Amino acid sequence: MIRKINDAGLALIKKFEGLRLTCYDDSVGIATIGYGHTRTVDFSDIGIKSITEDQAETLLKKDADSSERAVERYISVQLNDNQFAALVCFTFNLGAGSLKDSTLRRKLNTGDYNCVPSELARWVKAGGQTLSGLVKRRSAEGELFMSSADDAVDNNFTSPRRLDIPEDNHEDIASGYLSDNTVELERGSVDDSGAAEYLHLNQNVPDGYVVALQNDFIALGYSDTVADGAFGVNTRTTLMALQQDATINVSGIVDNNTKDAIILWLKDGYTRHNLPDSDSNIVEYQPGVKQMIFPSVPHFSQGDPRWGSRMLGRSSSISKQGCAISSVAMMLGFYGRHCNPGQLDEFLDANNGYSGNSVIWGVAGQFNESDGDKLKYSRKTGSNKKLLKIIKDRIKKNLPTMARVDYGTDSNLIYNHFVVCVGVSDDGDIIMNDPATRYGDGYKNAGSENIIQKTTRKNSYKIVGIDYYEPVN
Repeated sequence: MIRKINDAGLALIKKFEGLRLTCYDDSVGIATIGYGHTRTVDFSDIGIKSITEDQAETLLKKDADSSERAVERYISVQLNDNQFAALVCFTFNLGAGSLKDSTLRRKLNTGDYNCVPSELARWVKAGGQTLSGLVKRRSAEGELFMSSADDAVDNNFTSPRRLDIPEDNHEDIASGYLSDNTVELERGSVDDSGAAEYLHLNQNVPDGYVVALQNDFIALGYSDTVADGAFGVNTRTTLMALQQDATINVSGIVDNNTKDAIILWLKDGYTRHNLPDSDSNIVEYQPGVKQMIFPSVPHFSQGDPRWGSRMLGRSSSISKQGCAISSVAMMLGFYGRHCNPGQLDEFLDANNGYSGNSVIWGVAGQFNESDGDKLKYSRKTGSNKKLLKIIKDRIKKNLPTMARVDYGTDSNLIYNHFVVCVGVSDDGDIIMNDPATRYGDGYKNAGSENIIQKTTRKNSYKIVGIDYYEPVN
């Protein structure tokens, strides 16, 4: 069962989100109701749909699920109820990606609890300006984190140790292969200390990594075989069984999502015979979906009347040629840089962000940038097969990608349109957020029209290039 935020944390979120019982436009082009809830309302509900205060609280608790899950996944030290609640409040406001990539996370996971208020206080800027509302919110979260709780824990707590760590070794649960983001274990990986008959395998990894993985399988109830330090067929089969039970991508590779799941299971006592609540499967309601990026990537339609008529660059409009700017706005929203295409266009106009009608990607990535929250832009070209592999690898890492697609209708054009890749279907196709239509939200409709390889919009889409942003470490 996923740990839940306490009443003090809920009260803090309520205070800063505010309560609106009738659906409204939140000023960045997103239909909103209750305590900042957006998932079950759309433009047609604005000014019409209403809820009760009790219903608003129910929606808030449901919305907090993903933030609770993120804190459980990314924080490997023990937290009391107020500490947990404070981090959920922070994540609720800024997104799981901000927590995952933060210095706060790295410091806290070493046992530095006292760093949290000052690290929270760094996240107070929007558009390069310090906002008093964010200063107050971060201060309140810091105070909650440092306040006492009935189940307060010793801040010198050492997390449970894996089976392969000797009793006199005080490494925490995120040591070894679990904390090494540079190594993904897969079939063919072998420890330096692996049995001699396996040393011909093709990926030599740091000593003890595969043994540690295999012993974690034993601890989690997936194996009763003595660890041998070699990642072969049996280890891969065992891993895939765990990935399936953990409702993550069943790849047979120990990627960062898999490491996060193992840390969470070891920390909370889950095993093959004591699985987490199955209701935590975030895409269970969407048949045919294998994996979706979460928290969800927002969707914007370039033809939305609130910004569709804005002049784009020198001679066009967002509704006509705004697929790129709309896709960039979706990407920035995923990273907590909340803006709609109209606001991003205004920013680009003010900062020389166009070359003709084309977006200058590096300038766009500076929207709402702060010193500790910078994004770098990358572009890749190549064969469709190569680009699909990159997109799927990024989805496995919970990262969205913009795709340049060709309609195949004009031989003089290399590409016609931009979409954002947000998931993978059961048959391996790419689920997209398509700015061409208000119905292009791949989270609300993962049917064939929002699958790149199956859509009939403009006859078909073929991926010919990709663009993406990533946090600067």
